[in-house]
Amino acid sequence: MHEAFIQSYFLKKDESVEKVEQQEQLMVATIVKKTARTFRKVAHLKLTMHTAFTAPLPKKLASYKFTPNAKRLLDESNDTIQQWLQQGWIVREIRYHTDGISVKEDYYRIGPAYIEAQQKSEQQQFIKQQQQMQTLQQRAEQLALPEIFQQAIEWNALPKQWTVQKRMKYIEFCLAFYALSVQKDLFDFKEIGASLHDKIGGSKVFDQEREAFLTQLEQSRIDPTLYGLVSIGKIVPIYFTGNIQSSVATYAIGAVHATTDNAVLTSPFTTTSTTLWLVENRAILTRMAVETEFLRQTNSCIVCLDGQIRSAHKQFIEQLLQSAIKQTIIWTDTDNSGITIAKYAAALVKGSVKIVGRDYKLYHSIESYAAQVQEAHEQEQQLGGVEQWIKWM
Repeated sequence: MHEAFIQSYFLKKDESVEKVEQQEQLMVATIVKKTARTFRKVAHLKLTMHTAFTAPLPKKLASYKFTPNAKRLLDESNDTIQQWLQQGWIVREIRYHTDGISVKEDYYRIGPAYIEAQQKSEQQQFIKQQQQMQTLQQRAEQLALPEIFQQAIEWNALPKQWTVQKRMKYIEFCLAFYALSVQKDLFDFKEIGASLHDKIGGSKVFDQEREAFLTQLEQSRIDPTLYGLVSIGKIVPIYFTGNIQSSVATYAIGAVHATTDNAVLTSPFTTTSTTLWLVENRAILTRMAVETEFLRQTNSCIVCLDGQIRSAHKQFIEQLLQSAIKQTIIWTDTDNSGITIAKYAAALVKGSVKIVGRDYKLYHSIESYAAQVQEAHEQEQQLGGVEQWIKWM
């Protein structure tokens, strides 16, 4: 057993175990390097003689965060180190200079008991994950999940960079979200976790992944607001300028205004403007907002997407589009993220659209825009001015 362990984790190219001796209840392996021109001692390994391990992993040892390739110096008493060596948790590796006598390095590495404990833990985790997946699948069947949700929780449809645990947590989130939407017409984000875990702190189980999970839902063509989500547990601001009205407020050109996701959900917004500008960055919004004469003459209103189109932005834009808007101009960065935002924005318009590209060029379809834009370019690099903006209109 130890021969295979040493071969897997300690031997370098052209190295082999020359001999094994017993020393103070430990096994000492002499490592040599053999080539056509070289034969010399390169290292000593001191490790346990045991091959069966039952003791639990010492908590203090876990703090050193050993990995197969990690080299550690231990700030422990000699008695503790000897105990860990004898129990197989660690291995002492002594590396020599080319003379085979003077010590080059002296450190501790992961032992066979530690490796075995990790493998058992991984196996138990795998079994637990399989059981969790079966439970989630059974729950999905019981809920009679709509096809759009079934597609949203398909394993291969989830971001590749997500861990297995995060993927399963997202599936759990989707199931709890849908189940709650069936029970209630309106609900808050924190109710999703609370409905799933009936205990103190249950409402917070999805808080850390809130942004990622809601974004993933929207990318799966699921609008959380349409299923009753009235609040995501924090205020989402929407910045804009122009002649815009709601049942509780009236906004005029000449300043940057802000509303919230809750306001959009509870009070529809309308506008008398005929041109809607959808811009990615606040810098563009604030620059255009000061040109009050331009806004008045062109009858324009401007909405800032703040780097991504969330449900609140989507609903706000859709409300404005149902008013007097006759044309929409989309203006984003021309990097991959900006192109993605432009695509989502164009999909909202569902009609003729104008998209600002590099070098002040205007495109009339998202396909031609995405095909022609090759180099990343920020909006602020071509702010232009009133004369240029009028040309785009």
